[in-house]
Amino acid sequence: MPSLTYNFRRLLRPGALPRFVKPAIPSPKLSYSSPFSSSPPSSPPPSSTKADSDPSPNEPNGDTKDRHKAGSAPSWLGHPFRVILATLKFVAFTHLLWEYVISMAPASGPSMLPTFEVLGEWLLVSKLHRFGRDVAVGDVVAYNIPINDEVGVKRVLGLPGDYVLMDTPDGGVGGAGSGSMIQVPKGHCWIVGDNLVASRDSRYFGPVPLALIRGKVIATVRPFSEFRWIVNPLRKADGPSDD
Repeated sequence: MPSLTYNFRRLLRPGALPRFVKPAIPSPKLSYSSPFSSSPPSSPPPSSTKADSDPSPNEPNGDTKDRHKAGSAPSWLGHPFRVILATLKFVAFTHLLWEYVISMAPASGPSMLPTFEVLGEWLLVSKLHRFGRDVAVGDVVAYNIPINDEVGVKRVLGLPGDYVLMDTPDGGVGGAGSGSMIQVPKGHCWIVGDNLVASRDSRYFGPVPLALIRGKVIATVRPFSEFRWIVNPLRKADGPSDD
């Protein structure tokens, strides 16, 4: 009996197991807890990156952005309307500038020789002088010819209340000059060409209403190498000693 007890104690000693019995190898410690365990995990899970983080309440997520893009009109849809609106504004501005401020027109014909050539000159017309506004005797004006639908260029020889000769002194228009004078009526002007023998002007169709004056010629702009201002050759005498 004492021998059995001694042998049993030897078996219970650590490392005293038979050679064919392998000691149990402890399992490695896992980083996650068992689903049946109530204890928290040994280490917290890695924090999510910025790209995986939840979007802020002020910024829509990708799905919301896609829905917004799908529900809104394409960006190019507004382009044609903006182009049309800009074109209309440009056309309106150009019309106002051309009709009420300044314009250009070609000059042709021998009636204003030697001031303008027969062909090849473009005239700069100030529309600020429409309807004869601030026009003086000696100015060159563009006007609507009363006997047709054309636009002419002539020099103002008389304004309302002035007395002018109805024909040329040498009788170049109606044969022998009669020397008759006429007083320019109110609201009219008397215009003639610088080349009297080749000009059709007030000597043929009478005084021209100021309402037909389209503007005053202020310069020639073509050819550009010969740009020049058109000045009034007449000036008001300051005293009896002036020529």
